[in-house]
Order: sequence, then C-alpha cells, then structure tokens
Amino acid sequence: MKKLLVIFAFLGMSLTPASAQEEDQLIFNHLGIGVSVGTTALGINVSTVLTPYFGLRAGVNLWPILKLRSNLHLGSRIQNWEPGDIAKYAQELNEVLSEDEQVPMEMPEAMSMHIKPKLTAGHLLIDYYPFPHSSNFHLTTGFHLGTGTVVDIHNRHEGSLMPVTAWNNAMENPDAQEVVERNNLQPIGLVLGDYFIAPDENGNIDARIRVSGFRPYLGLGFGRAVPRKRIGCQFDLGVQFWGSPKVMVNGEELKPDKVGEELDDVLSIVSRIKVFPVLSFRLVGRIF
Repeated sequence: MKKLLVIFAFLGMSLTPASAQEEDQLIFNHLGIGVSVGTTALGINVSTVLTPYFGLRAGVNLWPILKLRSNLHLGSRIQNWEPGDIAKYAQELNEVLSEDEQVPMEMPEAMSMHIKPKLTAGHLLIDYYPFPHSSNFHLTTGFHLGTGTVVDIHNRHEGSLMPVTAWNNAMENPDAQEVVERNNLQPIGLVLGDYFIAPDENGNIDARIRVSGFRPYLGLGFGRAVPRKRIGCQFDLGVQFWGSPKVMVNGEELKPDKVGEELDDVLSIVSRIKVFPVLSFRLVGRIF
C-alpha cells in the first residue's frame, strides 16, 4: 500500500509541470495591461497570449494637446496695401454700404495661427515569437486607426478674420462696385503661389494635413505582450504606412509644386512622407 502511495505521489509530481505548461498555452489564458511612450506619444493598452508563438495587443495612443504658433502674411493678388490705405478705402466703401455690411477700418496684416499635431489613434497589433522558449524577439503586424488628420492649422482666435471676410464680401456687393473699380480694390487672403486662400464666412482659415485613417503597421522588437513575471517591458521599432499626405486649406487641396517658393520645399517634403516611424518603449504588468 505504501508503495502505491509513493508511485501515485511521483506520478502527480511529474504530471503537474506538463499540465501547467499546457494551461499556459491556452488562448486568452493571461492578461496584461501596459503603458508606452515613444514617437506615437503616450499609449495605453491591454494584451493577451494567443499561443506561445503569438501575442495580441490592443489600445490607444494619446497625443497631448500641443499648440505651436506661427504667422502668415495676408494680402491680395495684385495689390500692395498699407494699413492707412485700407482705412481710406474702408471709409469710401462704408459710405455706400448698409449698416450691417460695414467694413472695419482696420485689417489684420497677418494670420496668427495655431499648429496642432493630432496623432491620437487606436491600434491592434499581433506579435509573433519565432523562438518562444529561448528568446523574446518578436515580429509585429497590425494597424493603427485614426481620424485621418495628423496636423491641424487654424487661426488662433475663432472668427478673428471677420474684418477680412467683410472686406471680401464688399468686393462683390453691387452697391460698392463703383468704389471697387475706381480704386482697383481686390479681395484679401493668403497668397501662396498659384493659390489665393480667403477666410470663410465665419472669418476662419482652416488647414490640415490628411493621411489614410487606416494605417497598416510592420515592426520588430523585444519583450513579450504579457510578461512571464509580474512586470516586464517591451521595445518596438517599426513603421506605419499612411499613404500620400494631402494638404487641405478650406476644403481645397494644395499641390506642392504650385504654392510658391516660400512653402514649396515644406510641402514637397510633407507630400513624400508616406510612412511614419514608430519607436516605443512599453511597461507592462501581468494581471493573471
């Protein structure tokens, strides 16, 4: 009897590691939660084990509210104007315009704008471990999903270009045509090479750089989606494929070769960037 008990005890001990190993390979048997920092800003994600060869990560990359300031000169296509000239012309126009169509006596000479990166996007990634028992090296594929707008450019204060809009409306007002033609007055806006960009009816100029909202991802790195211990880390290097960027201003697409010398180099570079580099470091904790 004692011999049988000893045999069963040894059998139990030998079977326990095998059962644990099989259990460890079950899909969704482990769950982790992590935070990451890198070129995609701050990331929050959850992860799980699919098999010893595959891990799954899903989450969102949050871009901080960052506003850069800049200025663009306002003018007309064929007219060099000074603030004093505008006041003189505005006075003449107001003599023939109704009260609700009056043109302000002062015009902004430049558009003060905010430039805001908008890279917040969700992601779903699959890690492949070719040597799961000897190395944490992994290959990764998946996608990032965002709104499509990666940079937003807007005048700093909502409606700050309404004086310009009022002026441009006066240029088309039948009651003001005599004054317009006598002084050869022109609409005011941004003059960028072949493009003339006027504020909209709300006194705003809205520009944005757009890419594909669905951005496939390929990369490689080290570290596991869910660590074997309680805490682990993961390093990733790869690229998002986001297509050919488009520069849109008030709904109109600008071609890099038609914006003039001032912005030609900038837009030429932007239009050629079809991939976004991803470098990230992830700290992950194993929940179970």
